[in-house]
Amino acid sequence: MAQKSLSELKGANSTRPTPYMESITVKVVKKGHVAKFTDANGQQAELLNFSIADQSGPMLATLTDKSKQPKIVEGKTLMIRNFILKGGKIAMSSKTTIMGRPNLEIPHSIIENAIQLILPPSTEKKLAEVKYEPLRSILSVKGQIIKNEATRTVKVNGNDTPIRTITLEENNAKIDVTLWRELSEEEYSIGEFLQISHCLLNEWQGVRSLNSTRNTTIEKIQPLEVTIKGTVEALSLTESMWEVCVREEDKEGYKDLVVENDMLRSAIGRAEEVCLMTDEEIENSLVNRIPFKIDATMLGPRLLGLRLAFSAHEQVQVENMELNL
Repeated sequence: MAQKSLSELKGANSTRPTPYMESITVKVVKKGHVAKFTDANGQQAELLNFSIADQSGPMLATLTDKSKQPKIVEGKTLMIRNFILKGGKIAMSSKTTIMGRPNLEIPHSIIENAIQLILPPSTEKKLAEVKYEPLRSILSVKGQIIKNEATRTVKVNGNDTPIRTITLEENNAKIDVTLWRELSEEEYSIGEFLQISHCLLNEWQGVRSLNSTRNTTIEKIQPLEVTIKGTVEALSLTESMWEVCVREEDKEGYKDLVVENDMLRSAIGRAEEVCLMTDEEIENSLVNRIPFKIDATMLGPRLLGLRLAFSAHEQVQVENMELNL
């Protein structure tokens, strides 16, 4: 009996699981995650997900026989017999025969498509752009942790599964990211900057959020450049530092900045003579001008640029100054 190609199996259009006794020859392209589940006998079992391909196209495959998992090696060509075609996938079990075959040459385009079946593209988006993306999109984002909830446990297919939700912020845009399984147990701290790949975009009660997937990776990265725009609502001088209370634009609450006295004097000095003024006189002068605009660009704790706008005709700008904020 002639072997069937993967495209022929896809074209079978069977709505029910269909056993196939004949063989297929395919190349293992990309191994995916191993899912743990409880079988019909109440026993813990594993299911390996991977992609395969022949010269007609790619396909997803699964294997529930743990003893056969070592045979599934990326790049290896296999002959597979006694499997089930289910839901557009090749489902293999303990009854499936898996043996090696000579190398099967596969077109590069098919290999790429097979890889994407396991590792789909993850488009990098700014947090402000996420609200415009279609639901169920796979996205990569980055930002600073501003909220870090405790790990909790939920039931998934009868198994206790740990999850944790963190909140990321990037240039005043925020989003909750729920981390599942092993990712929820990693150490993260408020203030750290993360880059997170392969997140699934969901929405609940009109609020969008991201969930990690089996393909998600998390990398701690260097601080991002952040712009702070708003109105100075209050300020005071304590020893050699200024405390500045800023109400940010399009954001609830306040952000407190701490600025070195000499640096703030230098900034104001661009517009008026302050070298002979006392700290108290400067404080009174600034307080009497409240509210006034502030526009700051920060990279972590460093202030890269600062602009103060007291009125339409009076503006102070300082660039490339390192202020402790």
